[in-house]
Formats: sequence, C-alpha cells, structure tokens
Amino acid sequence: MDERVRLLEDLANPVRYGALVRLERGPATASALAAALGVSQTVLANHLRRLRDHGLVSVRHRGRHATYELAEPGLRELFSVVNELRDERLDSPPSVPAGTCYDHLSGRLGVALYDTLAGAGAIVPDGDGVRLGESAEAVLARFGAAVPEPRRRLMAYACLDSSEGRPHLGGALGAELARVMVERGWVEPQPGSRAARITPAGRRALRRLLGDAALA
Repeated sequence: MDERVRLLEDLANPVRYGALVRLERGPATASALAAALGVSQTVLANHLRRLRDHGLVSVRHRGRHATYELAEPGLRELFSVVNELRDERLDSPPSVPAGTCYDHLSGRLGVALYDTLAGAGAIVPDGDGVRLGESAEAVLARFGAAVPEPRRRLMAYACLDSSEGRPHLGGALGAELARVMVERGWVEPQPGSRAARITPAGRRALRRLLGDAALA
C-alpha cells in the first residue's frame, strides 16, 4: 500500500487525529492525552505507537515520565487547511492585537505582517499558495531575519486568521519571523494560551516596520 494512503487512513482514526489536535497546542503526557480523549492509557498506547511509527509524534523521557509532542512540521500546515473546512456559520473569535497560530503569528499583528511583506514584494500570493518575491532577502533583513531552510515543510502559505477573516503568514517563513520577534523581545507568547503580548520595545519597532495598523 502507498505510504501516503496508509498515513491518511491512520489520520482518519478519531483517537489518533484527536491526539494530534491536542498535541498541536503543546506537549502532553500520555495520561493527559488519555484524559482529554476519554480513552484508557492502554488503548491510547497503541495509537501513539502508530503515530510514532509514522514519525508524526516524538517522545521525551524524564525519569518515569514520558512527554509526547508533534514531530512533523508539515502537520501544522495540514491542520491549517483542515481548520478552513469548519462550518462558516460558527461564530468567529473576537479580534486580538496579537496571537500565535502553531509556530507563527496571528491576530492583527500577523495579518499586518502578511500585508506588509506582500506590499513590499517579499512574498507573492500565487493562487492558493505564497511564493518568495525578489525583494524577500532585503525586506526580511529589516526584521533581522533571513530566508529559512524549508526542509520538510512549506516555505510560506496564507493561513486564514480566524479572528480577522484574512490571511496571516504560515510556513517556515512565518515561523522564522515569529522566532526573531520573540528573541528580540518584541512579542511575548503567553504560557498556556495562544495569546501574545506586544512589548513596549515591540511597539516602537513594529510601528516603524508595519505602521500603526498592526498595533490598533
């Protein structure tokens, strides 16, 4: 059987898919996963073994405790696509100044970042995807970032922002920009939440780079 078909069959199982959905929010122990999914740890262990065999999750051992986390960066892109299939009648969350979506930035900051990069020619919307523009390196340098190595994930894609109804930047490039902004102290992710705080230093820097729209 084609390994791609086998992978899709595994993801179609509600326990395995539910485990991945929980882990995309952050690492968790087997007991926490079992409680969240409403299954026994014995049943869950078999599903986690399948996910590990596919390289979708990894496990870290600390003494007698094992913590599981997503191991495949491309899963974040998959979840983003699946999330767009949700019933449009569902209420959208309120607009927020800044947030995190997997490993990239969301909210008004994320949308403003996407718009600024597109306006400067650093990224070019191309059908349903996004490709790098000719000015990518020069524009990214203003943020102190560089074009990352994509490895096994998409370089960039338009991730629909659930609170803004417009795209923010996902993929390896979105993750790189988020990493730089956190390292520079411009944005502070809030533990246990997808919210993020723009610091005073970040407001000064982002107002210069993105304009006031990102901070409204």
